[in-house]
Amino acid sequence: MKRLWLALALGLLTIALLGWNLHRNHTQASDGAVRKDEIPISRLAANVPDAAKAGDPDAAIRQLHQLLGALRAHNWDSLRVPVSLQTLSDAKFAESPIDRNYEHICFPNQPKMPEKYHIPEFEQVAFFTHIYARYNRAYYKGDRSQSHPSGFVIVGWKDGRIEKVPIMQLRRFTSSNPDVPGEMVCYPGMAVYDTAKPDSMLSDAASK
Repeated sequence: MKRLWLALALGLLTIALLGWNLHRNHTQASDGAVRKDEIPISRLAANVPDAAKAGDPDAAIRQLHQLLGALRAHNWDSLRVPVSLQTLSDAKFAESPIDRNYEHICFPNQPKMPEKYHIPEFEQVAFFTHIYARYNRAYYKGDRSQSHPSGFVIVGWKDGRIEKVPIMQLRRFTSSNPDVPGEMVCYPGMAVYDTAKPDSMLSDAASK
């Protein structure tokens, strides 16, 4: 139960941090485009290797198939599944410090979670992890920034599929549950995806 509440608290913290970044991004975008000849003064997680390149996503997906089977056998309750199946070695390469230091696989709508925290839009999703996706945001003088997105999110579906969703396909939505604040990321295949809005963290992505 302690792990469940920790995961819930971290999830709400993640939502709050995303909201802060969205606000910051909006302010920066209104200042004007970043010139190509400008040199960034800092980059998010610049000293952390990219998990999609330095890690082993194929091995992670093999492990996640085992995790999906264990979750199905235990009514999707992550508290009844071995922690070893929920721990990916590539998490140390995640862009987000939350993913690097805490639980990096998210399990929405856990059976023992209070109903007020239930997110109907995630009912089809067994788990997801963002450790292989990066915004690669660079910060410039004048409080401006620009993203250089790469990688993918791994999504495990309750129907047995495990998919790599390219970061550029991420969209954002507000849950129909008013007790769950802030915007959340959604993926192709979720019912809410077609009506969700583009991810504003990707709106100023540099062309490659």
